[in-house]
Amino acid sequence: MSTSLLGVPARRSVALVVQTATEWSREVLRGVADYAGEQGGWDCFIEPHGFWETLQLPRDWKGHGVIGRLTSPGLVRSIARRKIPCVNVSWARQHSRRYPNVVSDQRACGHMATQHFLDRGFRNIAYIGAAPHMPYGTEMEDAIREKTDADEAQLHVFAYDKEETDPREHGIRSNEHLLRQWLLELPKPVGVITWSAMVGRAVMTQCANATIEVPDDVAILCIEDDALMSALAPVELSSLDQGGRTVGYRAAELLDRMIQGEPAPEQPIEIPPRGVLARRSSDATGFQDEVVAEAIKYIRENAEQPIRIHDLEVALNVSRRVLENRFERFVGRSPAVILRRVRLERAAVLLRDTELAIPEIAYRCGFNHTESFIRSFKRTMGDVPSHFRRQNRQDNYLR
Repeated sequence: MSTSLLGVPARRSVALVVQTATEWSREVLRGVADYAGEQGGWDCFIEPHGFWETLQLPRDWKGHGVIGRLTSPGLVRSIARRKIPCVNVSWARQHSRRYPNVVSDQRACGHMATQHFLDRGFRNIAYIGAAPHMPYGTEMEDAIREKTDADEAQLHVFAYDKEETDPREHGIRSNEHLLRQWLLELPKPVGVITWSAMVGRAVMTQCANATIEVPDDVAILCIEDDALMSALAPVELSSLDQGGRTVGYRAAELLDRMIQGEPAPEQPIEIPPRGVLARRSSDATGFQDEVVAEAIKYIRENAEQPIRIHDLEVALNVSRRVLENRFERFVGRSPAVILRRVRLERAAVLLRDTELAIPEIAYRCGFNHTESFIRSFKRTMGDVPSHFRRQNRQDNYLR
């Protein structure tokens, strides 16, 4: 750490040139704040910015370094003139030693999102990426295609009309009619992966206008998590937790080292996603077998009750042998395993998103005894519920 003339460690003066309009960006900034707080506090320049605002530094700003979304050539030139270290946290610019990237692992995000639907039996996966005028490559689509090809599933990619796309917006709004027709023509059921929560809401709106059921016909998972967009949607949106807070922390950590004269890494620092925040929009199954589909629907609708496999047999009017044979053939796992998995997925969401006591969560997820819930959670999730909550709460930092 640099020192003042009196030998006292100097506070870092750092510019945070990141738009503040999305949940992901705010999580990155919280991660920076976590690291800065551990160092005794930084003097941070930051201004509120909407998604489409051009990010820039004030002409008179002087400091030690920058953490930013390097999406503007003008911003890059401004930083270059100052000859100060800079860490980029956006997918929109390639990594370099001059402007190193600390970003969410885009390939891992694509794989995780796709696997979410493949695990639920979907054989048709669709993807709506960023609008063509936005400065992102095809890495996400390529990652999704890798998984669908490996699993012999079909991938359907939405093609924007470049002439109709308004460069002042995300692009999906000016493609609404094209989007609705595309959704109508997709084979059902289909799992749709969207670039952002805003696009996820647009998909849901078009489904409602076209009387397409969400999630039974079209299930939706957003690469970006935004609690507000989810709350405003008719059906809560499933999404990925990209680990934005970890991105911010590691970016601040790297910038601190660069300020001290250390070279930037040759390769980008990529933060793996922390998991799927499974909500109602993807709470469906793509299995074609009628018995399996009805059984999983029954499980998801009644998982908070202390149901048993015998209840499935009665509800579907099938024998245990038929039920287990169908699951073995089409799912590769027993009904009991699926029931437990659904309950634990819901428990994970409640641990992340609520203040409910663990015994109450156990009860709400269909477990008669807290002890059996804890054992089952640890066996499946690899962690006990209390530690999982501490590590995954949005208001706590996971290094």
